[in-house]
Amino acid sequence: MFGLKPEVIKLFTPFFQYADGRLMFQYGNEVVESWAPEWHHVPSTSEFWLANADHPNLISDLYISYSAAELLCFISQRAFLLKFPEQLAFAAVGLLPSTAQVEALKSTFPLARWHLIFDANLVGRIADAAIATWFKGRSVSFQIMNEQVKITYCNKPFMVDCEVFSLSRFERLTGLRAGMRTHKPLRGLSSFIELQFANYDT
Repeated sequence: MFGLKPEVIKLFTPFFQYADGRLMFQYGNEVVESWAPEWHHVPSTSEFWLANADHPNLISDLYISYSAAELLCFISQRAFLLKFPEQLAFAAVGLLPSTAQVEALKSTFPLARWHLIFDANLVGRIADAAIATWFKGRSVSFQIMNEQVKITYCNKPFMVDCEVFSLSRFERLTGLRAGMRTHKPLRGLSSFIELQFANYDT
């Protein structure tokens, strides 16, 4: 199925539906992400998709992305992480992550280390910084101006070149320490979905 590893399909099968050549992921009661090799619809929603979260107090690592499909592709490329699958949970927050989603996940998984699986492009890197800031209960906004990112963090302004912006650079500038890890695909690709299909003949 889309070149995904068998152990990945086995782990995630309870958390998606397959119909008409597409995988569908439920966010809350009504909102759906739909994914196939030639089609990907990701919702903007206040809900989120969760997988493997039946025992949240046992979860040591929480993997978060904008997309459930991105998480499946990531873990298929990193299947060695499934040595202890009962300790892992996965959450997709849609195209516009929010403070409320971050607060809900933080409350649900109090012992988990957070891993951020957002695109390697500038939008994904800004999402990393926003989520890390909200996790620490602080305020932030971003504007892109003349190849620079203008950051307003706790009412203080910062500027950084777009091409070097990252969560690490953001933390050095602002002094934030969220303790989160970001994961980006190799080979100059933007997403793990791109990497998945680069290795899979549709």
